[in-house]
Amino acid sequence: MSGAAERFQRELGLSPLLARLLAHRGWEDTAALAEFLDPQLSQSHAPGLMLGMEAAVERTLRAVAGGEPIRILGDYDVDGTLATVILRQALRTLGTEASYRLPQRLGDGYGLRDALIDEAVADGVRLAITVDTGIRELGPLRRAHELGLDVIVTDHHLPDRELPPALAILNPHQPGCGYPDKRLCGAAVAFKLAQALLERSGKLTPAGVRSYLKLVALATVADAVPLLGENRVLARTGLAGLAEAANPGLRALLEAAIPHYPRAVTSSDISFRVAPRLNAAGRMGGAEQVVELFFAAPADAGARAQALEALNEDRKRACAAIQGAIAAQPAPADAEVAEVLVYAGAGWHRGVLGIVASRMLEQTGRAVLVASLQADAHGVMQAHGSGRAPAGFHLLQRLDACRELFDRYGGHAQAVGFSLPAERLAALAERVNRTPAAAGAAPLAPVAADFELRLGDVTLALAQELARMEPWGEGNREPVFLARGVRIAVPPLILKERHAKLVVEQDGHRQTALVWNLWREGAYQSRPGRPSWERMTTDLRLDLRFRLEHTSHPVYGERLQLIVEEFAVTPARSAAN
Repeated sequence: MSGAAERFQRELGLSPLLARLLAHRGWEDTAALAEFLDPQLSQSHAPGLMLGMEAAVERTLRAVAGGEPIRILGDYDVDGTLATVILRQALRTLGTEASYRLPQRLGDGYGLRDALIDEAVADGVRLAITVDTGIRELGPLRRAHELGLDVIVTDHHLPDRELPPALAILNPHQPGCGYPDKRLCGAAVAFKLAQALLERSGKLTPAGVRSYLKLVALATVADAVPLLGENRVLARTGLAGLAEAANPGLRALLEAAIPHYPRAVTSSDISFRVAPRLNAAGRMGGAEQVVELFFAAPADAGARAQALEALNEDRKRACAAIQGAIAAQPAPADAEVAEVLVYAGAGWHRGVLGIVASRMLEQTGRAVLVASLQADAHGVMQAHGSGRAPAGFHLLQRLDACRELFDRYGGHAQAVGFSLPAERLAALAERVNRTPAAAGAAPLAPVAADFELRLGDVTLALAQELARMEPWGEGNREPVFLARGVRIAVPPLILKERHAKLVVEQDGHRQTALVWNLWREGAYQSRPGRPSWERMTTDLRLDLRFRLEHTSHPVYGERLQLIVEEFAVTPARSAAN
């Protein structure tokens, strides 16, 4: 055991296994680790440290005092819709009812449009506040300036070479901003403005802060920003309050998405159950349905949550159709060596391209751009797409290197959106695979197991200790363990024709193991070392790479199961347990 692990045991009272895991993750400073394991809201930063905050607060409060119409300009994803809810509620607390507009993903595309600025001016709006958008919108914000519309930009995306003209910009990434944590999501930046407004007005209470942080936590986890530093503080605090959701819309959403709610809500619940339902509104219908859910009367909240359920089912069908079309396409000539894979198809549903890109990233381990081809009003074929990249690969910089090909683009290091004439797709596929030094880092190797465990080490006590590291997410991934030579004790049970459930045994200890989406795009059959299910007998031994899932059921009580990331038949098939 390393010296750091021994110190963590001695000074923090950690178990040998947790101390070893944290040392393996690179932790060395005991005080910093203590803050990580026990994050407190007092560790968050004052909103006034953000460049532009004073000007933003002064102008907003002046608009409130003068009864000026205020409009919030948001985005259609989870981060943008929840940022809209946060700021709208804060302004309502201050005594003004702000209007809001969200772009239509299919009709408007990503970001601000001149039409939104023109509409605001025509409606008599004097102050517009963007949330989760605006930092790269030079054209629309120049138009706003020309028309005399004051705009405050709150955003967290990476700025371009030139900042847009705005009355104030709140973005930790902008040059000259000394805010200590650059990793906030858009909803967290909007919360910082709300916090500053309510503090200045004497209307911020501890209960109010924790109420807002429930939404910040949802957005922080859903937007896949690093769950370290202040993000960890905000997410951990907000998640802790979700089991007691008071807002009717929020409660109806959680009841529909999470089995046996109320109970402790985890980051996995948000990522795999809640966020897809919130995103479905922007992908398949109108994102305003999310905003209205959080302002719904108790009698209407359930129906609004069920409407999101229906949209989420539509989303699943659209994803499956595109993935099937990709599987049917011939592989590109350079598919074996390309760092960025580019897929395109006519009429693909634009609302789900980001999800498909994420799934292709999971399948291939490489950066992926997925585009839908559609004719514009002039009959010219256009490509509208989304991209995803593995950790360590800066996809936005790759797009920056060929910016002249695009009509519009933007995003993060690992997630981008773009549009361009379809005839330029071939040039895009060639240009993003050039690797000049400034174009971005090479992708990291696939995630490996943290270390090896025996099944006898897998206990409820271990799961409870690991929970101290939650929430899991970008920058703090859920631990993955390796178990070698486990024996299949009970043959696999196939669930819903695509998942598998089996019982494995080692040293007399048994655990239930689940393998999700086993046949997605034929992944099961294409990977080496996997026998057909007919040969998965109790004589077979496997090496498993897995995560731990700890569940609490009102009937069955607390349970542990292994969530298998990968498996292979071990060469030592006849080795004794």
